[in-house]
Amino acid sequence: MSNSFENHNVGDIGGDQEDSSGPSPPQKKHKLDDKESHGAKEKEKEMPTSEKDSCCSNEIFTISDEQFEKLKLDYCPEGVEEIDQDVWTKYFKEIEESEGFDIYHYPGLCLMARFTPLDVDNFSSDMAELSKAAIVHFNKEKIKNYKWEKVETANAQLCGAGVNYYITFQAKDFVTNALDTFQALVWQGRKPPNPESIDVQFCRLKSVPAT
Repeated sequence: MSNSFENHNVGDIGGDQEDSSGPSPPQKKHKLDDKESHGAKEKEKEMPTSEKDSCCSNEIFTISDEQFEKLKLDYCPEGVEEIDQDVWTKYFKEIEESEGFDIYHYPGLCLMARFTPLDVDNFSSDMAELSKAAIVHFNKEKIKNYKWEKVETANAQLCGAGVNYYITFQAKDFVTNALDTFQALVWQGRKPPNPESIDVQFCRLKSVPAT
């Protein structure tokens, strides 16, 4: 008997730093090699590939009951005993489609929930600092004159010796007085020899969905 659910995997979205947040969500079917199987090759059980071998996919992931029970701990927040397949499917899809910026279904704090929505009220000063650095970056790159207004949403992802922040914020065009929405990917962490660094990966106007 096997267990399966639809997997929408998202690799490293933006940033050049190495991700140390742990293994990625289950991937394509992959047979265990001799060292990993420890004598189980005769039944040729299947397990997910590593993150480095993965690509964005929505293929059906199939594993044995034994592997499923082991993975449940990585997919269930503390106090939760069953995987909510619907929430996980929506979670991965939202990350993939929005490139990490718009997450409306969050399964809870656990190993495989690599993108975590932040309460911007609790991180207001930090997100303001990072998004202000992003709009300065945008103004210099595009030769514009936007003034930062406020943060709307922010999501965090552990990345190397720091954190990737996917920030959606508003800024006003000083010339036209237009209020626009921006998306910025900003890495903050330790980059020797500096004890703390801020690296704006990109800052862009948020695209408007087609109607």
